[in-house]
Amino acid sequence: MLRGRRGFTLLEVVVVTLLIGVVASFAIPRALKTSPQQEVLRAARALTRDLELVRTQAMASKRQVRVTFDAANGFYTAYMDVTGGRTGDIAGTSEEVHATRILSRGSHGGIPGVELSDRVRFSTGEAGQGPLGDPAEDPVQLTDDRVEFNSRGMVTPLGTNGVIFLSHKEDPSVVAAVTISGAGSFQAWRYRNGSWER
Repeated sequence: MLRGRRGFTLLEVVVVTLLIGVVASFAIPRALKTSPQQEVLRAARALTRDLELVRTQAMASKRQVRVTFDAANGFYTAYMDVTGGRTGDIAGTSEEVHATRILSRGSHGGIPGVELSDRVRFSTGEAGQGPLGDPAEDPVQLTDDRVEFNSRGMVTPLGTNGVIFLSHKEDPSVVAAVTISGAGSFQAWRYRNGSWER
């Protein structure tokens, strides 16, 4: 039999390695599994970052940009004005989506954008009111389920505010929200014990 430097046979080393692999295959997924609270808050923070990126893109390109939300399909994407005269007209075409080159971590109907994870959805869950005190009736509380930024990064129409709610599909008590101010700032919130906190 082949022996290593310390007297172990090759067979013993292989068996120990296999046992370590089997134990790791059970332990690692459990250690990496995220809680519902972490999943929903991660989605809210990602949405906040995406809105900040889109706003920055509007300012850098000096063009109007629109983010639309499809609550039923757990999807959102960004469209940019691609007209030669920068008229601010957005028709909702795939060309306008490809012009932003920002939100493309998935697709829906062939349109690049962001799909929420399988366990997160646009929903108010068990929250009766939003972080700003308004009733939580609709998961996307924006006019026409969209937010637009002008070439200076301001939300249009000027002064428009909104809230987007996310909840866990398996635990509706786990809720997060993203608030949008008319000045173009965003804040992620989480719902805990009947109240909102940042």
